Amino acid sequence: MNELKHLLFLTQIEGLGAVRTKRLIDKFGSAENVFSAEPAEIAEIENISGKSALAILEAYSRFNDFDSVFDEFIAKAEKLHISILPLSSPDYPDLLKRIYDPPVILYIRGNYSPEKLANSIGIVGTRKPTDYGKKMSERFAEELSSAGIAVISGFARGVDTHAHKAVLKNTKAAAITAAVFGCGVDMIYPPENKSLYDEMLEKGLLISEYEISAFPDAVNFPKRNRIISGLSFGTIVIESDVDGGALITARTALDQSREVFAVPGYITSKVSSGTNALIKNGQAKLVENLDDILVELTGKLNGLKLNSANGNSIKVNEIPELNGNEKLVYDTFLMNLEPIHIDFISEKSGLNISDSLVTLLNMEFKGIVEQLPGKRFKISYQ
Repeated sequence: MNELKHLLFLTQIEGLGAVRTKRLIDKFGSAENVFSAEPAEIAEIENISGKSALAILEAYSRFNDFDSVFDEFIAKAEKLHISILPLSSPDYPDLLKRIYDPPVILYIRGNYSPEKLANSIGIVGTRKPTDYGKKMSERFAEELSSAGIAVISGFARGVDTHAHKAVLKNTKAAAITAAVFGCGVDMIYPPENKSLYDEMLEKGLLISEYEISAFPDAVNFPKRNRIISGLSFGTIVIESDVDGGALITARTALDQSREVFAVPGYITSKVSSGTNALIKNGQAKLVENLDDILVELTGKLNGLKLNSANGNSIKVNEIPELNGNEKLVYDTFLMNLEPIHIDFISEKSGLNISDSLVTLLNMEFKGIVEQLPGKRFKISYQ
């Protein structure tokens, strides 16, 4: 407990950060030993100046004042059933421990055991997905969890939320879903995910490097992305523009020498411009189904044998063969991600309204399109 107290105090020192804190502990063997070191010894560590070394030791003069803060911290953790895992803990997630800058302390809510995160894949994407993006998030999350692979995401609106929910409602799930927060694990953000939070507390895991009750801060979210990718053998990017936060996660995954997968989108779609760019630039592997992911993870998954023959791998539905008019109509949907009106379909396909409706009816029967109110149609991804 005394080591945890020293470690927590060390993390309170402004400007130190995860990397330098880890270097200090690696050099001196423990957080407690750091404060008995000489300034010159501390200054030998990369990116720690003599001035910073003196500031670290000067801060220690206030250590005795930290007692009440630490006692309150432990009491709150126990009350909320929050697991506190220092980097030295044998229960610290193994994959995360291997990255360049792992959190020196990890806070977890839920029924945690290291085995639950032994085989994990991240799913990230835009906060404003199209119907296609929602369906792909749900499909991959469901298939991964059915195959015994945990789904890691960021609890944000959009793709993250759809991925988490898909695992929770999957009656065939053989793995959990875990959310990585940009705030304390006891804070519900976004607030509209209250019911999702409660369900994940019961059935999944809530993870953060930020202190209990830490408020969500915009600068926290890019930092937490390295934890999503760090917990995962690979990360799937589903719909992101070129400036999207999901691409930050993709970059951290590449920096960590982890796999990056991307679900292709329409070439005219801004919301897929980032994912398509990852594929085009050779930074991500194009994936259409679970098999595409499993092939890349052969030999990496811990004690999990997967192949198409054992029923764990589920192919994404393929579009049935289209006749002439159906092909003309289907091509109009490739110009638009959202539902489109029959008049637009008729105009772009070159078919009159009557022929367009007959064609759409046949396509709906085949499960290719879905009719919505107001004579609007959309592609069905079920």
